[in-house]
Amino acid sequence: MPTALIVGGHGKVAQLITKQLVATQDPAPYTVHSIIRNPDQVAEIEKLGAFPTVQDVEKATVPELLTTLSRVKPQVIIWAAGAPYGSTPDKIDAIDHEAAVKIFDALAIASGAGECGKRLISISALDIRDRGNKPVPSWYDKDDERRSDGLWKAIGPFMEAKYKADRELRTGNDKRGLEYTMVRPGGLSNDAGTGLVSAGKVHLGQMVTREDVATVVVSCTNIPETIGLAFDVVGGNEPISEAVKEAGHSRADTFEGYY
Repeated sequence: MPTALIVGGHGKVAQLITKQLVATQDPAPYTVHSIIRNPDQVAEIEKLGAFPTVQDVEKATVPELLTTLSRVKPQVIIWAAGAPYGSTPDKIDAIDHEAAVKIFDALAIASGAGECGKRLISISALDIRDRGNKPVPSWYDKDDERRSDGLWKAIGPFMEAKYKADRELRTGNDKRGLEYTMVRPGGLSNDAGTGLVSAGKVHLGQMVTREDVATVVVSCTNIPETIGLAFDVVGGNEPISEAVKEAGHSRADTFEGYY
């Protein structure tokens, strides 16, 4: 059985990913390990069929994270962690940026030593970019620009921290050699999944269900064309597997040129 490690495993999307991975038959069910911060969440993670590891990624060092990776030996690592809403800017940066980079570094060391795989799927967010120094994305219309302004005004510290993590993942990968994908969903809803999305260079106005985002992430594990790619995801009309394959084949990268 393949093995996956989810960082931030108690989040809503992460739990949906866990359910799908332990049930998938493509190619086989995963053994899922899950890093969580709160020991009170252990039973909940075990109920999903996963194996919890209590570890605070904000405070953990790279060697401590390396120990976890070497023990679990995952073929796939999924970054799904994030600071809670209402956190201070410093805490947001410590988790969404600095902790993510620690995971990248630990994964590079562990995979280089043959202790785990190189495959990393990082859940980021739509519209992550350098707004101060780079142009507006070429496919945005006036409504997208307005929505972008509102998004950054509302949750700017989260967006900035994720931007710094994504920039480091891409610009530092010559030395790390990871097989990464950045999945960048739009606004999330708790509605039941539709199985339909738009992926690649999309517009900002459409919500996407958490269940569909989870399905996109799981699909990426079997679509190698998404390696090295950042693509956006919102609700849409295309079956998820087809949408993700199309984004991969077209190399519809939504971060390139905007960092």
